[in-house]
Amino acid sequence: MKKSPMILILMLMSMSLILASCSAATPQVIEVTREVPQTVVVTQVITQVVTPEPSPTPTDTPIAVVYPTWTPTSLPLPPTPNPGQVQSLKKQGFYVYYPVEGCGPSIVRVSFHVYVSMDGGKNAIRSSPDISSAHNIIGYALPGEHLKVISGPVCSWGWLMWMVETDYGLTGWTPESDGKSFWLIPMTAPE
Repeated sequence: MKKSPMILILMLMSMSLILASCSAATPQVIEVTREVPQTVVVTQVITQVVTPEPSPTPTDTPIAVVYPTWTPTSLPLPPTPNPGQVQSLKKQGFYVYYPVEGCGPSIVRVSFHVYVSMDGGKNAIRSSPDISSAHNIIGYALPGEHLKVISGPVCSWGWLMWMVETDYGLTGWTPESDGKSFWLIPMTAPE
């Protein structure tokens, strides 16, 4: 049997491949490089799609805007002067007068030095003379505390309000009288 040289060459090559795969692997050199980590900055862009409302046409009726109104629920009654107290103040030498129609009597004038009555509690000092809201209270004057009257009076819901300045520089509105009681008592005559 005679084999062709081509077949012999193919057989030898196959054998050499088989032997090469069975033989011990030769060590390979692997080059190791150290990579420096990179800083990655992520930027996010946020977009919002806003669709404009269509303009009203002449035939469209605009929607009515309703604004809520606030009505105080516990306001003082109109002043009814206490004749006994007014007479008592007159006997003590105070000049009692009615500076604002429909409001309580007064014994105070602008530039008077006064103190908060010891008979009541502390007097609220407000940023505006309106007594219907607690949101305008900026401080308090304690019983016996000295105040200087710098402006007024204003009638707020029947209460006679004066702008005063405290010894520590707070300026605001505080009540003198509600028509029944007096909370500011004069210390001196006007300057």
